[in-house]
Amino acid sequence: MRNMIQVEEILQKEEEKHQLVRLGIVSDWQKTVERAVAAGVRFHDAATGFAKGDFLCYFYRTLLCYGRFIDREKRSNERLKKCLYRKTQGFVAARRREQPAPLDLELKTGAQFTVAYLLSEDVYNAFYVAFCLSGQSFDTPDETEDFFRREAENKYPLHIDGYVDALKSDDRAFWETTCLYLRDLSARIVRMAPGRFGKTAYLDMVAEDTWTRTYEILNARLVGQTGHVPTFRSGTDFRNYLIQTCRFLADNLYRKYAGRKEVYIEDVFPYYQSDTEEETDGSGFAWEWLEDDTAADAPEHRENEIKELEVDVDNPYEVAYAVSIILLNPGHALYRALTEGIEDRVAILMNRSVHGKSYNEITTDLYGAHMPDDAFRRAVAKARKDCERIRKTLTDRFIGLVRQKEEKKRAVVKSFTQPRHIPQSRQIMY
Repeated sequence: MRNMIQVEEILQKEEEKHQLVRLGIVSDWQKTVERAVAAGVRFHDAATGFAKGDFLCYFYRTLLCYGRFIDREKRSNERLKKCLYRKTQGFVAARRREQPAPLDLELKTGAQFTVAYLLSEDVYNAFYVAFCLSGQSFDTPDETEDFFRREAENKYPLHIDGYVDALKSDDRAFWETTCLYLRDLSARIVRMAPGRFGKTAYLDMVAEDTWTRTYEILNARLVGQTGHVPTFRSGTDFRNYLIQTCRFLADNLYRKYAGRKEVYIEDVFPYYQSDTEEETDGSGFAWEWLEDDTAADAPEHRENEIKELEVDVDNPYEVAYAVSIILLNPGHALYRALTEGIEDRVAILMNRSVHGKSYNEITTDLYGAHMPDDAFRRAVAKARKDCERIRKTLTDRFIGLVRQKEEKKRAVVKSFTQPRHIPQSRQIMY
């Protein structure tokens, strides 16, 4: 009896991990389980126990013919493509945790942004094209996922050339992340030097126009290749260029609102090239104050962490995946909001999902190994229900956090990235 339960648990875990039914690999789950349970007897050995690896190999290669499914479906199955995208996001996120990127450190993105580990749709599409053209045989989901893991390891972390190339190719995800980074950077420049920009009445106008115009200039230089196209040797070069641009534009906007003569940007720094690691505005003034160590605790940080996940809350698989990413990272901005008050049950769920313990093992840990069979089965069923309930609690909490913030964040990105009409008088300045 326990052997049968063990096979069912293994298959249930495979279904949760690989979405076999949703992707169309399995059409009738119950019949598939029955066939697998019947076949599972041959993988039991009194001396060595259950040969899980051999059983799963037989399950995917013989019962499901997984390799044939991949060959037939990989070019047309959108659910498969989207599922592997989420898996690849997880590989990139894991690599980010293991290996901090020099580019992010140079840009001083903090915890709220990553450029070096940004997996955009364009980058993933390149991975997927390579997958479709590969002559490799994919007989199990693990072999498929290993392909995308290798692609991620070969690509990331990005260095400055990779980041700038993504901007030049007009990769939308990289521009959206850059706009959020730039909005924060330019706001600090204006906020931290109010005396330089005159009356308080001008500050809001200066702050609003500074970051939008800086974005327009950067986009024109890198995508449109107009004007003097800057070159960057490091993330520090890139950050300094934005600081100089923001500072110049803020000064010029103040002149405009104060009725003074404006200055042409090309006359100030036509060819940007930095030979220093110190951040300056071109006049020797250091900008150490731009580093805000409290930023990770700000409300904006939570919004950015939600946005990074890009979750479709109507898709239960995507929500479950996002929740798992947060649970695996106790330092995540949403971890406390997600788990507060239910820490004990979350620990049980982690033992089940992360540490690979079966419901049998969890039950044995809780109640001991000498329970009668009937009592043991009831305890296993209860453990399974408890895990299902805590999953629902976690997903409900996560959906609430996303819906609370997504409208505000979408409005910010839209206002920044939507095409703007630049009057002729403004165009000649740039």
